[in-house]
Amino acid sequence: MTRRRLFGLGGLAAVLALLISFAAGNHTVRNPTTQPTTPPATQAPADPDPSPPPAPDPAPPADPAPQDPADPPADPPADPPSTPADPVGTTPTTPAGPADPVDPVDPVDPTDPTDPTEPTDPTDPTDPTDPTDPTDPTDPTDPTDPTDPTDPTDPPAKTGPLTYVSLTFDDGNAGQAIAANILGAHGLPATFYVNSGTVGTPGKLTLGQLQAFAAAGNEIGGHSVTHVDLTSVPHDEVLRQVCDDRVQLSNWGFTVRSFAYPFAALTDDVAQAVVDCGYNSGRNLGDIRSRFGCFDCDWAESVPPARPAITLALDQFDETWTLDDLTGIVLAGESHGGGWLQFTFHDVCTTSCGELDISASMLEAFASWLDERGDTRNTVVRTVGDVVGGAAKPLVNGPVVPPPTDGNAVINPDLETMQNGFPACWYRAPWGANDAEFSLVSPGRSGDVASQVTITNYVSGEGKIIQALDLGACAPSVTTGQSYQLSGWYRSTVVTQFAVYLRTTTGAWEYWTSSPWFAPASEWTQAVWQTDAIPPGYTGISFGLNIFAPGTLVTDDYAMVQAPPVVESVVEPLAAPPAEPPATELAPADPPAEETVDPPAQEPTTAETPAETAPPAEAAESPTAEDAAPQEAAPPAAS
Repeated sequence: MTRRRLFGLGGLAAVLALLISFAAGNHTVRNPTTQPTTPPATQAPADPDPSPPPAPDPAPPADPAPQDPADPPADPPADPPSTPADPVGTTPTTPAGPADPVDPVDPVDPTDPTDPTEPTDPTDPTDPTDPTDPTDPTDPTDPTDPTDPTDPTDPPAKTGPLTYVSLTFDDGNAGQAIAANILGAHGLPATFYVNSGTVGTPGKLTLGQLQAFAAAGNEIGGHSVTHVDLTSVPHDEVLRQVCDDRVQLSNWGFTVRSFAYPFAALTDDVAQAVVDCGYNSGRNLGDIRSRFGCFDCDWAESVPPARPAITLALDQFDETWTLDDLTGIVLAGESHGGGWLQFTFHDVCTTSCGELDISASMLEAFASWLDERGDTRNTVVRTVGDVVGGAAKPLVNGPVVPPPTDGNAVINPDLETMQNGFPACWYRAPWGANDAEFSLVSPGRSGDVASQVTITNYVSGEGKIIQALDLGACAPSVTTGQSYQLSGWYRSTVVTQFAVYLRTTTGAWEYWTSSPWFAPASEWTQAVWQTDAIPPGYTGISFGLNIFAPGTLVTDDYAMVQAPPVVESVVEPLAAPPAEPPATELAPADPPAEETVDPPAQEPTTAETPAETAPPAEAAESPTAEDAAPQEAAPPAAS
């Protein structure tokens, strides 16, 4: 608006200047370049007269003649005519229109976008030269201190209550080598409870394997020499089983601090024996809460345990457990304040799994879960010895094994003394693929009871009772080079024979030999047989009459006495010596308590026995004596 007013004043000034110029006579008016919109007069204008016009009359005519626009007045009036004023004013106003575009000069405001020059501030990013600080990567050499990340291995650096997990394996079964490999791959240690008397026997871990386990950070613990129920043997035998087991393992180079009770069977006296033998702890089973029982128990054992000689542990793993059970027990322990959880396994399988076996895939999954859990939670896997703590104590030897005795060396030969519902010092020993069933019948041959074994379905193996496979409380001791006469009374629907085992100097039991067969008998009949000389390296013996075919065998009144040494003949043998006669019945070394009528002499059934004295039809398909003989002592039920 201001500019337009200026242009209007400017235009007025220009008009005044033009009028003044005209007044001075310096300018002439030319025809406008633009034709007037009104048409000109119809007649042509007269030629202009070059002579100056006459002086105007002092008084204009009342009606002056029209003037040719081309002929301006010689002396313009003082006030410009109204008609020419319009063109003069119009001309300057026309440029006033273009002046409006000057407003676009305001677009210089867009020069404000020069503010985007502020983005030139990004030149500040030249500050990224700060990243040149990383050129101090010489500092990154400090990251070599990543040894600090090892600190996370310390439980206190993690979240949640401190929870210890101990993975334990009982009985030294050969499949536990798989467990050692799986756990070792995750850096998880385990405790292996071993029966020193079975190391290196069929189906068991070898000494070399156990030494490799220990070298990898695992713990080797005691589980008794022969896996005997410690509540069923005399106190001296308890001490031999517990103390001598620890001594033998220690002599093999292991640091032995932890013990596990076979069958989870214990009493206060047995627990005290574990302490007296130098163990720092003894593990029981079934005293920690889980979905498998003990619903009023704690969710975990305390650390340290209230009674180290009887530490509380979960039920042993069996085929009913799942991976969710394993992980859920750990989670429950964590959520209830932490503590100590002991898991008990027996064997590891890859295809066919037994009742107490854990599959390799499940163990791998559990180990992986524990490994990851340890990275984020205050849950750690430790051996039993490390959780309980304490240095290994001095070794203590068990009582000396009783020497061989004169007379009948069999303890409780007539089966009359009972313990836990079965004859004391006797052991049920099924072996192989059969359904042997054990029971007591009355009356016995010389007393109230006798032992009975029945087999209905048979594929292989045998069923029998023998002296307990122990360290001397029940199993008779023997002398190297001495032979013994074994005897027992029986009634049987099928053939029978003696199966004989020997105990090594380390307490291990091995199958030794079997006698010839004895014929079936419906009446009490005595089987008698003399062994070969005892070979070096053995200190004890166990034997019994067996059944190895479908049928029933009843036995009673066993005996073992020293036999005269076997003397080789100095007489030159005949060119064709006669066939050696089969073993014959001998008079019992210890006659029965009451007078009985001896049955008529009868040769035992052997492969050479004539057809008329051969076994009855039901035994005709029985395996040979060599096939029937077991190749290892039948192990007790695992626990």
